Amino acid sequence: MDNQTSIPKAVMDRLAEKGAQTRIAVVGASNDPEKYGNIITKNLSGKGYTVLPVNPKEPEIAGIPAFGNLASVPGPIHIVDFVTPPPVTLKVLQNTDPAIADAFWLQDGSFDDAVIEYAEGRFPNLVHHACIMVVSNY
Repeated sequence: MDNQTSIPKAVMDRLAEKGAQTRIAVVGASNDPEKYGNIITKNLSGKGYTVLPVNPKEPEIAGIPAFGNLASVPGPIHIVDFVTPPPVTLKVLQNTDPAIADAFWLQDGSFDDAVIEYAEGRFPNLVHHACIMVVSNY
């Protein structure tokens, strides 16, 4: 799969704005500097995006107020980025209204065949097999 052409234009356009008006929820955000949930949160925040960390156990991630679940994140949400194990990703997706966000991004390691099968066709602008940190550099 060619990652650049597989990412919907609307998602690429949103990432290209590189400002606080682009709101990205990071499901699986973490305070552990070794985890991608921390690395991605800091990376996207450092690029100027409004990052909305989602973690049921932490009141804040990297100094940013966190939300206990995706449903509690105030809108608008432009991109939901998943950095969770596939069973957690699937459970969150099953309990998420597709209208909550414009796009859903599954980081490598956050999905398996069951997650993809469930999400494809149900969630708008689904992105997988691409890293949001890399793509947001373009």
